[in-house]
Amino acid sequence: MIAVFRRLVYVIFLLPGLWCTSAPALKEVQKPASVVFNSDDLVLWIFSDIQPRNKNDRRFFEIAADDIAKMKNIDAAICAGDIVHWGTGYRVEESYNWFYKVYKSTGIRDLYEIAGNHDARNIGAYLKATGKPLHYALQYGNLIIILLSDESDSSATDISDGAFLWWKNLVESNRDKNIITVTHSHLGGSGFLYNIVSYRNVRGSERFTDVLAKEKVELWLFGHTHMPSSFGLSKRQIGSLNDTVFMNVSAIQEDYLFSSTESRIITLKQGSDKMTVKIRDHRDAGFKSLLEQTIKLKTKFKYDGKGPVKIVYHGDGSVK
Repeated sequence: MIAVFRRLVYVIFLLPGLWCTSAPALKEVQKPASVVFNSDDLVLWIFSDIQPRNKNDRRFFEIAADDIAKMKNIDAAICAGDIVHWGTGYRVEESYNWFYKVYKSTGIRDLYEIAGNHDARNIGAYLKATGKPLHYALQYGNLIIILLSDESDSSATDISDGAFLWWKNLVESNRDKNIITVTHSHLGGSGFLYNIVSYRNVRGSERFTDVLAKEKVELWLFGHTHMPSSFGLSKRQIGSLNDTVFMNVSAIQEDYLFSSTESRIITLKQGSDKMTVKIRDHRDAGFKSLLEQTIKLKTKFKYDGKGPVKIVYHGDGSVK
């Protein structure tokens, strides 16, 4: 009943966004027979909120994985949290096993996850299943992707002060590089209508926005709300936060009337100062081209084509 109430609250806040969304953006989908990305580009598949509530819900991620498997030259995938759904009738370990089995069918070797609020309800199971730390970063040439997990059981995203200081130090010590941050929930003050439901934001968001007012982060990715792109609430660029682009990657799970199993594909080209973000509708097996985004980088992308250098948070806020 609480979950139903929350969704009704969201619908009330989101009606203006629905009315402002153009009809072509809802319908226009390109359907190429196959997708082959340039092997010289860095291509990332970004998805979030799989969290099947029952075994029937697993079909959504299976649809997405089948669609992605038809694409070539995707370098890595990033999951922005909520792999599992807390409170389902089957063992959480079995749910993780199913997820990784289906993911393997995509053919994308590298997967980088963070914990969402549902995953954080059993941190031990999450850490065992993923084999990764809660907070870490990936460096592809002059691009740094900082991944910050939810640390505790709540509807917000809880990030400790130590992890925040580590993020801050990374941002401040890499002003010459392009930076993407990934969290499960959204920052308060990021320009979305649903920011008003404060208990769903990143807790202590002002810590991050104080830094963003002084430092440049190109893109902040998150999930959590399950909002489809058809609601017109996928992206905000905030001038007072150094033009950081905040982007909701929608959800694999379909929860709303206009939902479709969605994700994002990010492409960075060697020597280009632009990053493109495509919206993939997996059920229709097409891109929503009218909603494609181009994001300006602070410096031209340079990358040697090798796997990323990993930077791990060690619990003291320092960058090692």
